[in-house]
Amino acid sequence: MTASQARRTMVALVAPVLLAGCAGEAPYEKPLTPVRVQAVSRASAVPGVRYSASVEPNVRVDLAFKAGGYIQTLAEVDGRTIRDGDHVTRGMVLARVKTTDYEEKIKQARSQLAEAEAAAVPTKQALDRATALFAAKSLTRPELEQAQAAWATVQAKLSGARALVQEAENAQGDTVLASPIDGVVLKRLIEVGSLVGPGVGGFVLADTSSVKVVFGAPDTMLHRLRRGMVVTITSEAVPGREFQGRITNIAPTADPRSRVFDVELTITNQDAALKVGMVASVQLEAEAAKAGTQTDAVAVPLTAIVRSKAVPNGYAVFVLEEKGGAAVARLRDVTLGDMVGNEVGIVSGLQPGDKIIISGATVVTDGESVRVIVG
Repeated sequence: MTASQARRTMVALVAPVLLAGCAGEAPYEKPLTPVRVQAVSRASAVPGVRYSASVEPNVRVDLAFKAGGYIQTLAEVDGRTIRDGDHVTRGMVLARVKTTDYEEKIKQARSQLAEAEAAAVPTKQALDRATALFAAKSLTRPELEQAQAAWATVQAKLSGARALVQEAENAQGDTVLASPIDGVVLKRLIEVGSLVGPGVGGFVLADTSSVKVVFGAPDTMLHRLRRGMVVTITSEAVPGREFQGRITNIAPTADPRSRVFDVELTITNQDAALKVGMVASVQLEAEAAKAGTQTDAVAVPLTAIVRSKAVPNGYAVFVLEEKGGAAVARLRDVTLGDMVGNEVGIVSGLQPGDKIIISGATVVTDGESVRVIVG
């Protein structure tokens, strides 16, 4: 048997085995995408839209050390060491680093400066004498240039010594940590005896004479918001009181995770009623309230809303349908209404009882079979 005949025989024997093996493998089936669903319910529209917000300082300063060393003293307020919540004024010394090492460097630098100044006196006299002799033609030019070079060297040493003194004095000045603003201490990060280095934080300060209230608004509400608009804010921490805030900034992009836009309001807070970190409630007037009407509408969570495939700039939800005993996701266009609490109203496209996908809507496609999970 020739070599080519042997190869053909081998292929003929192996091919049926390979084909039989392939025929025995089960086709790959993509696992069903897990989703959470919720039945659409009817909600009464309230005369306004309410958002949860957080109170933040108008100006926040993270105060850090420029010079390293051991903390020698901390400021005192009302006869005790400064602590969180204390008020500070611009220029107030909050902490000092031990200055012994820095004072020693100043002494060394001043000593070098004194030596340079002492050496400069005879060198300058020699230059004056050489200049006079050269003018009287009693000294050669190379000798004059030599005296000039000696004086230039002394001047360079003087400049270097003065720079060292200035540097040492600046370093000693950096051992003092002073407040750059009138404000309140949000956090004290050091104790007497703490070892700090350049860049280590000492205090967190804030100017709370005015505060920022920040909340997240969906894109469906942006057309109702504008800079300069006055909004009512309340807080359970300050019962029975309303604050008026003015919109000072609207984020140009949405948060990639929550898909909402940060809206910032500024409120005058001279009496310090609003504290940093408080939770506030922002009340926005709804369109139905402006018209003096109150309607019933279905409402769905924001996580259920996706972009429409058919309508540019439109919105849709995935509705769950039963098909052959399997759950199938169907994309349905909807018209959005006002925000109702943490949900968005649906003007058209849904009916109470419809089951919609509220988790996993962004990863499924129209007509795809899904697996409903509970909890």
